[in-house]
Parts: sequence; C-alpha cells; structure tokens
Amino acid sequence: MASSMTGYGSATADRSSWSVTWEIRSVNSRYLDLKWKIPPSLFFMQGKWQKLVRNHASRGRVEIYLDMRILDPAILGMELDRTTAVAMVKELNNLAGELGQIFTPDLNTFFRTQALWKENNLKIHPDLLQDLENCLNSALEDWLASRKAEGLHLSRDLQQKVLELDSLIGELEGLAAENTRQRFNDLKSRVGRILAEASMESDEQRLLQELALMADRLDVSEELTRLRVHLNSISILLETSGETGRRLDFLLQEAFREINTCANKCQNPDMSRLAVDFKVRLEKCREQIQNLE
Repeated sequence: MASSMTGYGSATADRSSWSVTWEIRSVNSRYLDLKWKIPPSLFFMQGKWQKLVRNHASRGRVEIYLDMRILDPAILGMELDRTTAVAMVKELNNLAGELGQIFTPDLNTFFRTQALWKENNLKIHPDLLQDLENCLNSALEDWLASRKAEGLHLSRDLQQKVLELDSLIGELEGLAAENTRQRFNDLKSRVGRILAEASMESDEQRLLQELALMADRLDVSEELTRLRVHLNSISILLETSGETGRRLDFLLQEAFREINTCANKCQNPDMSRLAVDFKVRLEKCREQIQNLE
C-alpha cells in the first residue's frame, strides 16, 4: 500500500544525565527535502542521520527537530576560550598601566560573554550519541506508521473514486454506441439533402465510404477502452507498496488526455456532460494522489 508524504512522528529518551526528543513533520513535495533543526554541536552527525531518514522516504518536505537537554554538567562539553580570555585581560591590563590605574579583572564578566564559550564536539558522550540515534530511529518508525495510516486512508478513498469513474465509463460507452449510429445517419441525411437540392449525381458506394470515415472520427470507443485500462492500472498501483505517486500522476494525465479527446469528438450534450463530471472527479483524484509518495 502506498504511503502518504504527510505524517508526524516523535520519540523521547530520558536518562539521568540527559533527555532527548525527536519530532518529525512532513508534507508533500516533488523531491526529498530535509530540513534539520539540531544544536550546532551535532552538525557533524547530520550526514549519518540523513542516511537513516532516506531509508524511510524518497519524496516529501521533511522537518526534523531535536530537543536535547543535558542534565549532567560534567558531560555538557562547555569550554572557555582561554586564549582569547587571557589576551583580553592582558590588553585591559596594558591599557590600565598606560592610564596609570590599577587593573583588577572581574572574572564574572566572562559568564556574560557568550562568544568566549563553546561546545566541544569531541567531548560528547558516546552513550548520548547512541541514544540520539536510537531515539531518531524510533521517531522515524512512528513517522512511517503515521504516513502508512494516511496512505491507507487515501488509497481506499481513491479506490472508491476509481469505481465511480469506471461506472461513468459504462454510461459513456452506452451513449457512444448510439451516438455513432445517430451521427452517421444524420450525416447521410444531410448530405443527401444537399445533393438533392444541387441536383447532383453521386456514387453511393463512395459516398457511404466517406460518411463512414466521418462517423469513425466521431467514434470514441478506443478512447474509452484506453481510459478503462488506465483506471485499472491506477487501481493496481494503489495496492502496491513503494514509490507509486509519480506513476499514478502520469496515469492520471493520460486519463485526462483520453477524456478530453472523448469530449471533443462526441458532439453529444449528454456525453459532454458526463465527460465534464468525469474530469471533475479526476481532478479530485489528482489532489489526493499529490500526497502519495
């Protein structure tokens, strides 16, 4: 069964030293577009984590959030930029000497100087990294289950719409057979009247051949047959797992092309009305299919 590109998943891991929560939200998109919101200290892990996400999705705009709270100061990995701090103190001491003043540094000032503090990636605890990966996998599984549930709902709705479209084809086929015969007779009568009024002799066999060719141009049986084939292919794809959205979209385009040809050829108000109804229902199917992966 096809999966939806729309979904939500989350997972949390709580430990005595840290708490991590992953949240994943996705909507439909032509390609796979990953947006990460993680602490800068974990940017070096993004490449590895992207591979995990790609194992679960091939299309969609995916936003991935990480809420990480370190509860143990010993593993926070914060470091003071000592080189810069010492240089700053020396410069201020030199300035005080030039001004003839005594300089006594207030080290508490460094608490308020954000630029002097940095997180040391090399000190991130390996157990924390493992928890982050395991928790991400859990969130991905939750996200995938959400997308599958949405995909099942969409597929069932689309299957019902396909049945309705198939029923409309049956109505069109019933009208098409009578329409072709009627149009042939109308053309024959009209040509006969024109020839009679013009007092022209005609080759009846040649005339019938030409009329048959003209009537054949009004015949939509081949288009309706192809239309039914496209709907059957759509129905089969809706039961298939994996990436089916692009193929479904292509089949819908072909179905639109066939029904447009029918509408142009039939020259019958009842068939035109059914063709318009058919296209409206096809458009609703297209809106649904845009969400399938």
